[in-house]
Amino acid sequence: MTESGSRLAGMRVLVTGGSRGIGREVCHHLAREGARVLVAARGQDAVAETVAELEGDGHRGLPLDVSDPAAWEHVAAILQDDGLDGVVTAAAVIEPIGPVSTYDPAQFWRTMSINVFGTFLAIHHSMPALEASRGAIVTFSGGGATSPLPRFDAYACSKAAVVRLAENLAVVTREQGVTINSIAPGFVVTSMHEATLAAGPQAVGEDYFERTRTAVAEGGASAAEAAALVVFLLSQDAEGISGKLISAQWDPWRDEEFRRRLRDDADLATLRRIDDVYFGALDRAASL
Repeated sequence: MTESGSRLAGMRVLVTGGSRGIGREVCHHLAREGARVLVAARGQDAVAETVAELEGDGHRGLPLDVSDPAAWEHVAAILQDDGLDGVVTAAAVIEPIGPVSTYDPAQFWRTMSINVFGTFLAIHHSMPALEASRGAIVTFSGGGATSPLPRFDAYACSKAAVVRLAENLAVVTREQGVTINSIAPGFVVTSMHEATLAAGPQAVGEDYFERTRTAVAEGGASAAEAAALVVFLLSQDAEGISGKLISAQWDPWRDEEFRRRLRDDADLATLRRIDDVYFGALDRAASL
């Protein structure tokens, strides 16, 4: 094991959505572990404020709309010049909220553009630099990725897509020495949930509205736990782990035996159909 507090010493890590919520917590954890953090998010003031808070030196702010391909061209040039060892894609939005017939379809597409296309753009433009450093990528799952989240259609679809994107890319990026994993952070209370409460129980559904209100009142899951998992997945300790969806709250990811299983069991911590017929196993058998 490497020494806590310096596991990421000298590493250059890009964090999208880094000016608030889980992304901001991630930036603080990375800085405390010795990384130089590129904080990318909308809003120049919020980005600058986050950078100013971080421990250590060499941090930088990048005001950025993650869904804008032209903006990423500028970022790609920076990454190519400065080098890059890790990417964390934490930028996301949760709206629209409500039954499918009640919201503008353009809202659905905006969420997909930010949550999925924004994640893709970050990976696409970072890959040359990550291949050079044999770096790591961490994406974020969320509600709806592994089970239905009614009335949050765009968010649920986008988070399932992000996990599948990570799994898909991991098959190839292993060849370049780049790992990519997804984190399920749990019900972390962030400003995102203000939209749920503002929408009200009629749009959200009574049960989920009450669950959200209770979680907000009680504090919810720990953002620090999700950030600690990010640090692990970017560190040398996670070598050989790729293409996995890991729960920060429920998986025993600090346990060495569980880490061994993540490395050795191809189907553990992945999105798969549960049925009497396991198609993946049949596909593998047919190829032998």
